[in-house]
Amino acid sequence: MKFIDKSMRYYADQLAAKTPIPGGGSTSALLGVLGCGLLSMVANFTLAGKGFNGYKERSQKALKKSENIRKKLTDLIDKDIKAYENLSSALKKYKDNIISQQPALKRAITPPSNVCNYAYKVTLVALELAYVGNKNILSDVIVAVYTLDAAFESALANININLERVRDKKYVINNTERYRALHREMKKLKTHVLSKARERMHT
Repeated sequence: MKFIDKSMRYYADQLAAKTPIPGGGSTSALLGVLGCGLLSMVANFTLAGKGFNGYKERSQKALKKSENIRKKLTDLIDKDIKAYENLSSALKKYKDNIISQQPALKRAITPPSNVCNYAYKVTLVALELAYVGNKNILSDVIVAVYTLDAAFESALANININLERVRDKKYVINNTERYRALHREMKKLKTHVLSKARERMHT
C-alpha cells in the first residue's frame, strides 16, 4: 500500500493513530510536496495573467523546476516509510549488535537528506517567483517558503536523530557539516524570499 495513493483524510487519520507509520519522516516530505504545489500554482497564474508576459520564460522555468521537485518529494513520502520499516526491523533483529544495525541506519538517513536538499532547491524557485510572480498571489509564495522551511527543519531533525547512532565517525562528521552549512544557507534564502515577496506585495 502506498500512502500517496490514499486520500488526505486517510493519511491524517493514520498519522493520528497508534501506529508507527506514517510518521515525521513522511510528513516532512509531504510538507515539501505542499510547498512545491503552492509555487507551481503561483507560476501557473503568472503565466496565465495579463501584464506578466515579460516574465513568461522565467515563470515557465520556475514551473518546470517546481513540478520536477514535487514529483521527487512525492516519491519520498513512501520511500521514507519503507526506510523506517527496514530500520525498525533491523533494530529488532540486531537488538544487541549495533554494528549490524549500521546499514539500515544509513539507509534511513537518505530520505530526509533528500527532503532537505529538495526543500532548499525549490526555495530557490520561490526566490525567482518572489521577483517575477503575479503580485496578487505573492502571499502564496510566503506560505510556500514557510512550509518548505518546516519540511527542511523536520527532515533535518530526523537526520540528526539517526546520526547519533551511526558509528562511522567520518560519515557522521561529513553529514553533520554538510547539513549544518545547508541549514545556514536555507535560513538566509528564506529571509531573502520573504523580504522580496513582501516588498513587491506593497508596491
